[in-house]
Amino acid sequence: MKYKKVIIFGASQGIGKALAYGYHSAGAKLVLLSRNTEALEKIANETDSYYMKCDITDRENVKKSVEYSLNLLNTIDLVIINSGVGGPLWMKDFTSEKLKEIYNVNVFGTANVLEFILPLMKNQGYGTIAGISSLADVRGYSGSGAYSSSKAALSTLLEAARVELKKYNIKVITVRPGFVKTAMTANNEFRMPFIMSPEKAAEKIRKGIEAGKPVVQFPFPIVLATKIVKILPVRLFDLTMGRLRPEADTKSQGTSHQKS
Repeated sequence: MKYKKVIIFGASQGIGKALAYGYHSAGAKLVLLSRNTEALEKIANETDSYYMKCDITDRENVKKSVEYSLNLLNTIDLVIINSGVGGPLWMKDFTSEKLKEIYNVNVFGTANVLEFILPLMKNQGYGTIAGISSLADVRGYSGSGAYSSSKAALSTLLEAARVELKKYNIKVITVRPGFVKTAMTANNEFRMPFIMSPEKAAEKIRKGIEAGKPVVQFPFPIVLATKIVKILPVRLFDLTMGRLRPEADTKSQGTSHQKS
């Protein structure tokens, strides 16, 4: 295993939790970070890991978490940024505050981590950063404009970072999963083909990271479908979305947190 010292942001449930158990089984030394300390403590005890409460939207909190991790691990091989929020947000219920809530976690939370992890990795001369984005980043899907656009911003940010940081021996990996059975997807108002368990998703992510892939994306049928959706002409895309994802009758319940 390449990565023996690993930090996971958003480790209290879903993919982050499954990654914690997976890396523990592989023999890695872990620091687990999340807002949900009750769930985090249980995972940390079962994986013999260090843990700390961390709100990824709080810049100073992220700084302290990175310092805490470095003091414990001395060097850091891999940082996984899994923290994320989502959920339906239709334009009929749109507010800028709901949009900001999603962006603060999905985009600016990752920016907070990058700000403090990059100097550390440049100083040690190596490191890998894996950010969990989504296959939903290709178009503005009905009811998911805030989520899809935040993931598009995240994927673009990670892509630019990958190109620029290569000369410092820092690898940046964009992880683009399809539907994974988590608290976030539980609120989706549409059919989710090829949905998989967090454990299966985590296994694919770990294998992709170990293989050094710049982009880890799955499952293949959804990856292929998104490639087709991406090149659809505007009128055809609009017509397709109008039929496949009509506006929900019930009022949107806002975002669903990973508590990370």
